[in-house]
Amino acid sequence: MKTKLATGQLLFILFFTACTYEFPVAEGPTQADLGTVNADKFIAVGDGFLSGAMDGALYTEGQQNSLATIIASQISEITETAFNQPDINAENGFNFYVSDENNVYGKWIYRFENQIDEKPKMILTAGEMVQDFNGDKSTLNNLAVPMLTVNKLTELPGNLNPYMSRVYAVTDQSILQQVAEKSPNFVLCWLGMNDYLKYAMNGATVYSDLTSVETFRNNISQLIDEIIQKNDAKILLGNLISIENLPYFYFKTFDNLFLLGSDLGMARGRYVQFNLAVAEYNRTVPEELQRPFVNFYDNGASNPHAQPLVVIDNSLPDAAYPDGQPLEKYRQLNKNEIVLHSITDEMIENGYGWLTPLEEKFYLAENEIEKVVERTNSFNAVLEELAGYFPQHIALVDVNSKIALVAETGMTDAWGEPLTKDVIYFEGVPVGGSLYQNSIFSLDGLHFNQRGNAYVANIYIQTLNEKFGSRIKTVSINNYLGNVYEPAN
Repeated sequence: MKTKLATGQLLFILFFTACTYEFPVAEGPTQADLGTVNADKFIAVGDGFLSGAMDGALYTEGQQNSLATIIASQISEITETAFNQPDINAENGFNFYVSDENNVYGKWIYRFENQIDEKPKMILTAGEMVQDFNGDKSTLNNLAVPMLTVNKLTELPGNLNPYMSRVYAVTDQSILQQVAEKSPNFVLCWLGMNDYLKYAMNGATVYSDLTSVETFRNNISQLIDEIIQKNDAKILLGNLISIENLPYFYFKTFDNLFLLGSDLGMARGRYVQFNLAVAEYNRTVPEELQRPFVNFYDNGASNPHAQPLVVIDNSLPDAAYPDGQPLEKYRQLNKNEIVLHSITDEMIENGYGWLTPLEEKFYLAENEIEKVVERTNSFNAVLEELAGYFPQHIALVDVNSKIALVAETGMTDAWGEPLTKDVIYFEGVPVGGSLYQNSIFSLDGLHFNQRGNAYVANIYIQTLNEKFGSRIKTVSINNYLGNVYEPAN
């Protein structure tokens, strides 16, 4: 009887103890999760890749999902960090690649022209002129400005571009000085892409668009030194992406030309006299001075051949027709050259690249590609040197190598067939290098879309955690839009 009573008492005690048991409460993030980083005064310094430019413009939705904003939002889960941006307040923005004084365009979008189209068409939206920012510029954290270059860091903001005055309020101090006087203790810096992109995008025709290594080294070193020496700040510094890994330079192939029937006949007839003159000229000069012919293949109407585009190349030797008239400097592109994304399908349909040879601004020859890639590599070497010189302050983010892997998945032949079957994943989510729905690139072929910004933000966050011992969470890229297809109206 005593045994039964003791057992009952024990069950009674256990019952009420279980009812009043307090489960441990999971502790939230603390300052320790930032490691050695203090993000009380966090700023971002860069160009359109940090400001949220995408689809050729800076517009509200892009700005709200900028790379800088995403990283700031993850840091704010640990510590209250203000991150103010100069709100653009524009649905479509101002397309800084195709707009001019007389024609204002906005971002590019994908839209099906009718219900039976297999693929959407890339079209321009109505644009909006860039308006001034009326908020308090002294409180801004995102100091990134579309098209900013390292080359201009030591200059006064002035009229460098219409976005500059929205961020930099002081007219008699250089951009570099105004950044340093923000007294940041944590800086996200990704700058330098436009120091070679503009040159490459224009077919290497304007040499002044290519920043010298000396200027790049002096200006970026001065910026980094000012930030560290004055503020003892930590810097998250991104390296630069090679043009070969951006869709603007690989989305269209050198032989993306298919001619049938009368078009093929016209193309061949267009260069008959030209080829005869080339043949006559080549008989009179050594092999190294000989000129190429312009030829088009014919595999029959049922199996059209991918034809190399015809271009103007002013580096070709001078020659003449039998009557003494100068021989045009025409040739066809080869597989090691780049046709730029600025060549539209409509242009090719209207004869550009076959009846009308493309100007030099629409392609990059082999030696020009080598020059840009070499310059980019030199810039990256400068950034690596800086990171090595300030190892306690700088975390160098290797964006270039990570994007190179993604870019390979977007490269195709002239028929649109992928050159690789590899798929790149981040935490189980595929990321692509084309310009279609799964792509991380926006429709300008240069900047990232929202999905891409999230992917790149995770690269930055992972590097930050590894370098400074922080525990900042990465973001789910599925929460961010890629390239959206709009239905036909």
